[in-house]
Amino acid sequence: MIHNLCNIYGDENFDTFYKAMIIEASQLPKFNHLTKEQEVLTLINNLPQEFQAMTIGFLPERFSLGNRTRIRNGSRMYETDFSLPLVPQDANIQNLLETYNNKEVVVLITRHTHSHLYGTSEQPLLFTYEELHNPAPSGLKGYTLNMNNESYGAPLYFAGNEAEFPIINRGLAFQLAGSL
Repeated sequence: MIHNLCNIYGDENFDTFYKAMIIEASQLPKFNHLTKEQEVLTLINNLPQEFQAMTIGFLPERFSLGNRTRIRNGSRMYETDFSLPLVPQDANIQNLLETYNNKEVVVLITRHTHSHLYGTSEQPLLFTYEELHNPAPSGLKGYTLNMNNESYGAPLYFAGNEAEFPIINRGLAFQLAGSL
């Protein structure tokens, strides 16, 4: 079958990722890349308020997301690397990041028209962070959050606008958010 594809450049191409929800994987029910997308979306949208998760807005054009496909031992593997800065440096933020450090997470990254889920509860991403000290007076000072891993399945794609993802609108975040 021959597919004739063309690049279409319009306003919808400007829709870029702007927010991430990072959820600790150990608290999630078991699901993997073979679980139906609707089941995963229902699971994520119905997380109890007490789940360990945080929502972070992106600084414009300051995040990095890569999802490469590799063939290893005859199997297709997806290598995900995701990083973003979090500012400012703050004792409460650092204490929160320490609770996630070297733990496994899944990440729901959102655009205005759709979202992508990276990682599953069975093949999550590893969360680490490092301090960010830019020597320039106007440079960023805070933390760089890193999440990466290999998995068997591609990220899950959820089409729809933000109103269709109650988990994002609910403001699920850490308890100290009010004091920052």
